[in-house]
Amino acid sequence: MSERQNKEIGKQLQDARLDQGLTIDYIQEKTKIQKRYLMAIEAGQMNDLPGDYYVKSFVSQYAAVVGLDAHKLLAGGLQASKEAETRAKSFATGPLPSRTTQHKQVEKESEFSRRYGKYMAYVPTVVVVVIVVVVLGTIWGMSHANNSSQPHLNSSRVSVTNEASSTKKKKDSSSSESSSSSSKAESQKISQVGSSTTEYTLKNAPKSGSKLTFKAGTSNAWISVSSDGTQSWSSTLQTGTSHTEKIAKGVSKVTITMGNAPQTTITVNGKSFDFNPQKDTTQTKTITLTIDD
Repeated sequence: MSERQNKEIGKQLQDARLDQGLTIDYIQEKTKIQKRYLMAIEAGQMNDLPGDYYVKSFVSQYAAVVGLDAHKLLAGGLQASKEAETRAKSFATGPLPSRTTQHKQVEKESEFSRRYGKYMAYVPTVVVVVIVVVVLGTIWGMSHANNSSQPHLNSSRVSVTNEASSTKKKKDSSSSESSSSSSKAESQKISQVGSSTTEYTLKNAPKSGSKLTFKAGTSNAWISVSSDGTQSWSSTLQTGTSHTEKIAKGVSKVTITMGNAPQTTITVNGKSFDFNPQKDTTQTKTITLTIDD
């Protein structure tokens, strides 16, 4: 099967799992298939599996858990491959036009060239002239519009009232106070909870909600995000790609599960989050981020 068909099979399995609210850990428990193979199947990377036998076996077991017909799932991919191969062979071996047909086509092209060829040389010049006319017309129209919109001042004396001056002072004062208040606002801070290496607290988060950006390094990374116990996103990031997850206003606890933690980086509201200060090489890691407004 092609890479596109593998990805389609993986997407159908992943969509079925997410529709039922199942986690990748649940699928692993039911099928006894290692999580890294399940993640590879969802990403359409069947080459990461030990062989064709395991591809069919693992896909069949996964499909059975999420309620899909494994035979139709696999047969659809194989049928698509056969149809593509048949189309390619048919195209490669298709009959060529006869000599009579080719001769008629050459005669038509020659007749068109004889009749209209002398005019074709003028086409570039005509196109340039049209463009110049359009540009000049646009410039004239804009100039005329600007002149029409200019206010006409009469010779009478224009006075500025104390009320207008007072309003300007109030606006300047309000702007100054707002700027001063903004400068005093505390920036966000992420702190480790005690000696724990998996629990952190986010203070002074934006009132409108936070944004978590995940990025995969030199290899794929599987990530799952839950807000107050409800899974909001789960996927496999391809090498070098990123995803931004919006955390809704009012959420107090975010749980992040990573399947390839050493190759995953996290940014919280535009600032880097060092969730692994010990630099350990644990592959699977779960981080709890408590949002304290």
